[in-house]
Amino acid sequence: MALNREVHQGRYGEVFFQAIVTAAGMTAQKLHEDDYMMDFIVGHPGPLAGRVKNPMIGVQVKCSRKARMTSSTVSHGLKAKYYNELAKPASEFALPTFLVVVLVPDDAAAWMDASDERLALHRAAYWTCLHDEPQRRDLHEDSQVTVSVPRENLLSREALLEMFAVADQLRMQGREVAAQ
Repeated sequence: MALNREVHQGRYGEVFFQAIVTAAGMTAQKLHEDDYMMDFIVGHPGPLAGRVKNPMIGVQVKCSRKARMTSSTVSHGLKAKYYNELAKPASEFALPTFLVVVLVPDDAAAWMDASDERLALHRAAYWTCLHDEPQRRDLHEDSQVTVSVPRENLLSREALLEMFAVADQLRMQGREVAAQ
């Protein structure tokens, strides 16, 4: 008996994300509880360009076969409860948290292929930071909020480093916020 389609797709999205993180020489610790509204804590062993040593970020992974693409954006429907959490100010988080949207072909049989030379995981992942976006408290938590992710934010090793740079900027801004 195979996994139901939604569970199968979600797990594939997480493995797709972990493969990119691992290939980039970083770590991805899976959180098994949804209490944090994040799926992974991603770490970079060692310092990054003179910044904080062993930095970490949070990541919420969503996997979609229905996202709409234009030449510049990927539009994905995100439940309002996730959107509102990710849109809170970064100063409210111990770790800056990012959204990663993994796109997959509609047919699960086309998600990967393998040979003696390579393992290919199909389609792509894109990232964005929603911190400080307007809250959507007018919506029920299960309502959909359309999030537009820039296609230039294709997830790769370099993009992961950019995510850490954004997190570093958010941390620096947070230093100016008085502790309560």
